[in-house]
Amino acid sequence: MISDYLYLVYANCKALGRSANFNAELCRSNFRDTLQEICSELNLSSEIELQSTLLQLKQNRAGLIIKTHPFLEIFYLLNTLDEVNADASDFDELGRFKYSASFQKQNNLAPNRVLHLILETCNKIPFLRTNFDYSPSPTRFFLSHDIDSLYGSTVQDGLWAIKHMRPDVLLTLFANLITQKPHWFNIDLIMDIESEYDFRSTFYWLVNKGRINSRQTNSDYSISSPKLKACLKRVTDRGFENGLHKSISNQNLEEEAALLPSKPIGNRFHYLKFTLPGAYQSLEASGFKLDASLGFAEQFGFRNAYSLPFSPYNFDTRTAHGFLEVPLTLMDGTFQRYLKLPVEKTADQVIAFFENNKQNALLSVLWHNTFFTSYKYKGYLQEYKKILAYLHASKLVCMNQNDILNYYSWTQE
Repeated sequence: MISDYLYLVYANCKALGRSANFNAELCRSNFRDTLQEICSELNLSSEIELQSTLLQLKQNRAGLIIKTHPFLEIFYLLNTLDEVNADASDFDELGRFKYSASFQKQNNLAPNRVLHLILETCNKIPFLRTNFDYSPSPTRFFLSHDIDSLYGSTVQDGLWAIKHMRPDVLLTLFANLITQKPHWFNIDLIMDIESEYDFRSTFYWLVNKGRINSRQTNSDYSISSPKLKACLKRVTDRGFENGLHKSISNQNLEEEAALLPSKPIGNRFHYLKFTLPGAYQSLEASGFKLDASLGFAEQFGFRNAYSLPFSPYNFDTRTAHGFLEVPLTLMDGTFQRYLKLPVEKTADQVIAFFENNKQNALLSVLWHNTFFTSYKYKGYLQEYKKILAYLHASKLVCMNQNDILNYYSWTQE
């Protein structure tokens, strides 16, 4: 039920500690009583009817309902219910929910609105004040790389070289082709760079290849080739991690995961293309422990107005899902493709975001392998190194998928 889920939200929030007077059973009971009062105020007979109302709610009416009580706003925002019953115009050409259509954008909400409400209610609502104390923790971070292309440099960097009249680059690319050392096959370089700071990241791999249409394509590599298998093994041998980058295909998550050399614990949807709550149901059914997809392609920040990993609500079982959702907060392509930020200002923007979120957050940074190169994506490698240097100097903790699961996974207690 929603009341039990809200209890779990508070009980598993890493910005809160349990007070000396904490009583789980009584606290759950207080949540249930409060939700019943909310239902009565809204002329609803039960939490089941409330759940149905929220699930069918159009965004233009959402404000009237969720402003009834902060618990409803927390539940609505945390589970991005503005996306569930959205209009067709709220999605882009790839079928992704647009930031401009989101409830937080439409209502100009604070970026970390859910955490703000959690902390505010702990100050104002007596039973929460009795059970929980504010216990801030330093922000941590998660580094990842979506491997969309390994062999695209010859064409894409070649076009860049022609445009910029660089015959020397064309010769280099041709030499790379002859020696079978493609410029974008740079996984070892990425691991070398991050290892200088003792950081470990996660690589998300596509298991299907080929162009879908003029806008969408899967990988240009074969995950089953000996060269790729050896590469994935080097990743894990060096203490890094692999995950699934769910492709555009008719295969389900479980079928795609079976094509990787070893079973992955984490996923990220290709192009960040997914719809809710269907994607959550698929993740639950496939047995994944973690998903790292919840971010907007065109805007950095917290897609669900919450800075911490969480378990989404399962509307079928009326409980929390069994996997952890790790919001994606910062992506190279957001700054380069969508916001058109000058490359030399990229690191400054990322660092400023970290500075504004020094506590109570897990910030996820996605840097594609193509952005570690010298031609079409020139300058982004240097920006990434600036970010790593800042993170190291700030003494922030780098977490991989297993670290995240061990630290942030929800308990039912």
